[in-house]
Amino acid sequence: MAFAAMAPPVSRWMSAEELSRLAEMRAEQRAEQFAAGRWLARRLLAVTLGGDASEWMLSAAEDAPPVATHSGGAVGMPIFVSIAHSGDHLACAVSDMPVGVDIEALQPRKHLGTLIEATTTEAERAALPELIAGGDDEARMVAFFQLWTLKEAWIKCHGGSLFQTMIGHVVEAVPAPLEAANGLTWRRKDAVLALAAALPVGDIDLPDAMSWRLVSRETVD
Repeated sequence: MAFAAMAPPVSRWMSAEELSRLAEMRAEQRAEQFAAGRWLARRLLAVTLGGDASEWMLSAAEDAPPVATHSGGAVGMPIFVSIAHSGDHLACAVSDMPVGVDIEALQPRKHLGTLIEATTTEAERAALPELIAGGDDEARMVAFFQLWTLKEAWIKCHGGSLFQTMIGHVVEAVPAPLEAANGLTWRRKDAVLALAAALPVGDIDLPDAMSWRLVSRETVD
């Protein structure tokens, strides 16, 4: 991964907790993804909130999103971080409110129709006619990955089980005006990127983004 190669040696900026977790990774690609994501997060924290990238510390619990702190204690508010990777693709978001990000490479899936039927609701299929069989295969795949990445981003923001969220339809996502949206998706060549936030993202005006409203099914039903 090119971004991992751009980072300084990990011993200069990773915490002991992160280095321990990195050492346990046997797959080279997974280790590179981990290092690249952690460095990207620090760069983004430095650009957004100040300080040098190496001054930012990230927790490294395997079952929880990273928590960011500044070594100088200059930032008193909670900082939420989300990191995602898929193959050579990498994404990161930092915010002063809970946030989740996901990215997926656009690759054909076997039994896509069955996956769509199992993981989407009637309202989602009605809002996205591209999901229906018989149309443009690429548009159908993109629509599926938009919903999939949105729901994975929602899990990272709110917590929950991947299986229960996807198969149990815990959350529903439909296109919405930006001022009412709490989710965004982008198509970037051979990948789809999604962002989910705890509050509306109306002040995030990014080109080419599609805006969505994600609602808990407890609220819908």
